[in-house]
Amino acid sequence: MNKRIDPLIQEARVGIFWLLKNGKLVFDLTPISEAEPYGDCLTHPRGHLRQWETLQAWGFVPTETQYEELPRGRVTYQRQSAIFLVLADRCILASPAALKEIVATMHLPEGRTKFERDAHYRCSSCLSRIQLL
Repeated sequence: MNKRIDPLIQEARVGIFWLLKNGKLVFDLTPISEAEPYGDCLTHPRGHLRQWETLQAWGFVPTETQYEELPRGRVTYQRQSAIFLVLADRCILASPAALKEIVATMHLPEGRTKFERDAHYRCSSCLSRIQLL
């Protein structure tokens, strides 16, 4: 167990997620006590591509859809600032219901969670809008 983690947030999770076309979120999570160090962060060990392929094989997500087509994101724990950072596609960040579900599902602490857009997590719809500008 990482002794630098505040015991009040032991139930919090880091991980990856997607927003499906039907409006449901799909998560792959790791308890913060089992998260992997990555620089100054604690993070989830699996990436979007491999986990999407696994979810497709299990029948949990559409087989005709590529992992990068849908809005997606990642939550990491920033050790220096003791903040959970939610990096996500703007389609997710614009949805109060999606943000509420992410916070609840991942047990993210109020006042210690920050939300940001990230160029890496852009769905095909957002990329198409950029190309049209």
